[in-house]
Amino acid sequence: MRKLAVVLSLFCALAARPAAAGVFTNAEMDEISCAAMKAQLFYYYLAPERDPKILKYTMTCKGAKLTYDMPKWVETVVPEMVGRKVWRDPEEGEISEAQLWQTPVSILYEYLELSRKTFPPEAGGANIQPGLLVKEYADIRIRFQMSMDRLYRARTRDVNMGDSMQGRGRTVMASFALILKEMESISDAISSSSSRRYAEAVTASAVMSQDAFRVLFKPPRKYEPPPKESNASRVFGTALSILGIILVFLAVQAFFAMNDSKTNAMMGNYSKKVEVFTEAFSRQFININVKYLVLGPIAVFAFLGLLTMNILFFLVLSGIGVFVGLRTPAFVLNTMKQARGRKIDTQLMDGLILLSNCLRSGLDVVQGFEMVSKDLMPPISDEFALVIKNYQLGMTFEKALGVMEDRVDSKMLAYMIRAIVLQRQMGGNLTKVFERIVVDIREESKLEEKTKAMTAQQKIQSIVVGIMPWVMVGVMFMFQPNEMIQFYGSPLGMGVFIFCAIWIGIGMKVVASLGKIRV
Repeated sequence: MRKLAVVLSLFCALAARPAAAGVFTNAEMDEISCAAMKAQLFYYYLAPERDPKILKYTMTCKGAKLTYDMPKWVETVVPEMVGRKVWRDPEEGEISEAQLWQTPVSILYEYLELSRKTFPPEAGGANIQPGLLVKEYADIRIRFQMSMDRLYRARTRDVNMGDSMQGRGRTVMASFALILKEMESISDAISSSSSRRYAEAVTASAVMSQDAFRVLFKPPRKYEPPPKESNASRVFGTALSILGIILVFLAVQAFFAMNDSKTNAMMGNYSKKVEVFTEAFSRQFININVKYLVLGPIAVFAFLGLLTMNILFFLVLSGIGVFVGLRTPAFVLNTMKQARGRKIDTQLMDGLILLSNCLRSGLDVVQGFEMVSKDLMPPISDEFALVIKNYQLGMTFEKALGVMEDRVDSKMLAYMIRAIVLQRQMGGNLTKVFERIVVDIREESKLEEKTKAMTAQQKIQSIVVGIMPWVMVGVMFMFQPNEMIQFYGSPLGMGVFIFCAIWIGIGMKVVASLGKIRV
């Protein structure tokens, strides 16, 4: 009993302790008192009948006199809000838009006045401890939450509460939602006996209440689409872009004209390279105009740059076109050479079997080559026929085989040629060699198919890694061309583009190398 008496005496002493001892500071009390007066003025602005005093109301706030002229929009908008019914309650009946806003404002004023009861008497309070007002705070929080729920749900066919007060309602509701969060934290502060947390929560509510009041005096924030560009300015900009591109062409032409000797040397080197590539394509039995392979990518990329109507993009894309065009002949030649070599690999086993049969029947290697050129299908028949043709024109058979080895990208064909050359120089059973090569071709084809199946995922991943970023950039260009051109036309955008291109290439190489099997 003695311990219980001591606890009760301590509780009574804490309850009777002056509020000024540590609940609110003077600045916080001024903030709360000022917020209560502004909440009251907010309520009267929405009333159907206004007191003439609020047209120009003067209050003392934080030690200074402030005068507030009633916002002009109140005179025209509030009567419409009073006459517009937006909610129907079974007990209260139809509620107007203005009344629906007055309810949370009045509860907020009641909440601030309840907090003022914890002030000391000299500050206009009753010196009540916050722990004795738990029930009142809980009741206010529930009623404020219910009034907020009405604001969120109330609407008519043409108006919702966010559009209320000429669009200011959306900002006010956001402030009220934050105040509700602070009301919820008050119960936690009281239960933890933290007077500082309680004071901070009430003060934060007062500050946000004044923020909601200030919204009434500011123009509503509305979305305004960017001004549309006039047809004349658009045509003028397009004309300037075209003029700039023409000037670029003239500048390039003038540069080459001023450096005539270097231009002639460059064109001579280009003509020699065209002849070399033309001869290389003809050795693959392909007739193609190399100039089209060079000029085609240049024309395509230059056309894409012209479509952007941006000089910088035109120059960049034209440079990319020149780079791609100069490397296209070598790429196409290597691709066709590899494809032709793979086709010859698939026919080589039949050719070796035919050569072996010819040798068994008493024919020599040259006659066996003639049989292959006549009985099999291109491309192997064309290659063997060319060897016979070179031999008939005076070239040694070994040299004719060497020319075919240089022309065809086939490892197994190279094995066959070396076996024939060694047999003609040193002797031996060529039939057995051909049979062994046939067995090797079968085993290697099985191994190659197995490795292709094992590395298919890595190859597909490398393709996806290389293609998908450019596909996404192309999609973004389709939907927002102006923003993309503006970004990639800036130095930062160019740096990002070059950086991404380099690392995408590195990523493709790394992923592709994971699928390579070295034996």
